[in-house]
Formats: sequence, C-alpha cells, structure tokens
Amino acid sequence: MQIGELRPLLPGIDAYAYFQTSGFSPKPQPVIDEVIHWLRFQAQGPALPHIHTPIAAAVETTRERLARAIGADTAEVTLAENATVGINIVANGIDWQPGDAVILSNHEHPGNRVVWYQIARQSGVRLIFLDIDGDDDALLMQQFVHLLDRHTRLVSLSHVSRRSGRRLPVQAIVAAAQQHGVPVLLDGAQAFGAIPVDVRAIGCEFYVLSGHKYILGPQATGGLYVRRDRLDWLRPSWLGSRSQQSMDLQGAMVLHDTARRFEFGTRNMADLAGLGRALAMWEAIGWEAVYAALAACTGAMRDALAAIPGLVIETPAAAIQRAGIVTFQIPGIPGRAIYERLLTDFRILVSPFEAATPSVRVSVHVFNTAAEQERLVAAVRGMSEGGRVKSLPGAASQS
Repeated sequence: MQIGELRPLLPGIDAYAYFQTSGFSPKPQPVIDEVIHWLRFQAQGPALPHIHTPIAAAVETTRERLARAIGADTAEVTLAENATVGINIVANGIDWQPGDAVILSNHEHPGNRVVWYQIARQSGVRLIFLDIDGDDDALLMQQFVHLLDRHTRLVSLSHVSRRSGRRLPVQAIVAAAQQHGVPVLLDGAQAFGAIPVDVRAIGCEFYVLSGHKYILGPQATGGLYVRRDRLDWLRPSWLGSRSQQSMDLQGAMVLHDTARRFEFGTRNMADLAGLGRALAMWEAIGWEAVYAALAACTGAMRDALAAIPGLVIETPAAAIQRAGIVTFQIPGIPGRAIYERLLTDFRILVSPFEAATPSVRVSVHVFNTAAEQERLVAAVRGMSEGGRVKSLPGAASQS
C-alpha cells in the first residue's frame, strides 16, 4: 500500500479540510469494514465457541501489532479504551503517601490532570508542574532535574505537547528520573502514529496511547505499556472477570502475569479488531514512510504559517522537536473565534483550546493535500491582515 492510496479510503474527506487528527481522526473504509464484519459475525451468537474464538484471536492479533509498533512485548501491553484509562490504571495503582510528589507539565491534557488532582485531594500528594513553554531543551532539563527530589514518586508527562506540538526530550527525562529511582509515565496520545515510538529506547516504565488519533483507528481504542519489571510493583485497582489466571470460590486468586491483568469484563472486541486493521494498514505502507511524509507536511505547514506577518507560532522550528502539530495565535483574535471562522466560512476544521485561550492547533496528516494546506494558510493570512479574505461559496450553510 502507498501513502497516496489512503485518502480515497476516507469517506466524506472532501467535505472539509480536516486538520483535527490530533483530536479525533477520520476512519478509513477498511477499518470501518473490519468493525462491521466482526459485529455481524459476533451477532450470530457471541457465546458460541466457533464465534467467540476467532474474534478473540483477532483481538490478540491487535495486541501483537500494537506491541510491535512500540517495540514492546505482547505481555507488556494492555488494550484499553483510551490513553486516559491507562493513566488511571497507573495513578490508582501506586500506594501513595502524604507528601509524595508527582511531576506534570503545564501543557497536560485534562486526561493527565484530572486524575492527579483527585489523587492529590485523596492522598495528600503534591503536584509539581514543569514549564515546557519554549523550545530550549537544555533549560527544560535543568528545570526538570531541579524539581526531582526524594519525595518524587512519579513523573507523568506528554511525549508531545497537545498545546504547542513540542516533542519533549523523553530519553533524557527518563534517564534523569531513573537516577533518582523515579518511574516515568508518558502520555503518547499526540505521539503514537505521528513520530517513532520505541519504549525500549526511551526506557520509560509506562506509556499510554490512543488509537483514534494518528493511527485512524476506532474511537474508544488505545493501550497501556507496563514494563515487565513494574507489573507487580503496580497495584491493580481495577479488576474483574478475566483479570485472573485462576481463582476458587473461597478467596484464592492468581492474576495474569502479564499486562492482561488490567483487562476485565465484557469488551468491544469489534472495535479492537478495527484498531488491528488500522495498524495493519500502517505496516503495509511502512512506518518510516509515514513518519517522513508527516514530518514533511508538518514542516511545510509551520513554514507557511510562520511567513504570515504578525502571526505567533508556538511550535518549535527544529524538526526533531516537532510531531504532527502546529499551533499559532493571531494577536487580538481569540482562538475560539479563529476556529469558528475557519469552520463556518472556509470549511476548515482545526482545534481550539479551553475558553479564553488565544491559540489554535492545526494537526496535519499524510492524507491532507497541498491545496488544503494552501486554503488554510490563505484564510489565516486574511484574518491576520484584518479579515480581507473571501469566504467559500455556500460554506456557511454547510458548517
């Protein structure tokens, strides 16, 4: 499969210029078909052995593909509904003590904030925030090392900032944390599928990811990597049927000795099979080809936006510090207003942030065309120059 074959597989992709893959991705027809296939197959009788066995095997194939994609063993991979579930598994699996500290960053998604706010309330844990504004990695590392102390129990940071698209120097962060005996949890929601992820090379203890972003997988799919030596260290707080290898009726239980211990109950196996189909597509194209093409698209978008006078670009200029995101500000115009104007007048979908935030996020992917990028840049240029830009005919009625 070639990269150029992807766009025709995305139903309805021509209706809008879609630059919101870092939030929710469009789904290729083969992924949709895979989910529908297994739903129909399962509907014949989910408990019948000849029905359940093949779909369970399809889910295990997804686990194998996901493990291969991030350089992990299958025994270290939990298939979860999203990255936030993985964060919760780790956060609620530690025996917190009053005075313990967790290092976050000032760019974290609510999914990597809310759980820690609750942990802090319940257990007296201190939250310390690493400032990752800017692009000076040496300064960031100097600040990070200063924050580490004997009270630090965990570091929980985004691999790639959702706010600026900055790729953090995660190997250096992990190495510094491990010198203090502190495990690291990385939120790879904006990294997985956009840049290479090799958990062995990074060295982190925990890594969470989403399947519904750059991978173009179904909603409510994702994963958690738990390094083998941390499986027993992490106290399971969510358990249920299928978490165990064996049990009796008197209280004896043996959990799985793999990351499957964090999976339980009835699960949406068709969606998980759909994630496997999405991963198979990227394997067929070739991960390195995808990463190279996406890096080129991101660089072209950043360069084009940076050429607009007065625009404030928040994404680092160096390719090694970027992933698939470019964020910008138009001074004097709220981010929400920019988002709404692009969507309503130009059929361009980007992403605003929280209320009163001036920034707008553009996430590019290999299915975006040069014409779409030019359309976005022209619209932003017109808004920056005082609104001297024409709307597309009939755009407002289709938004």
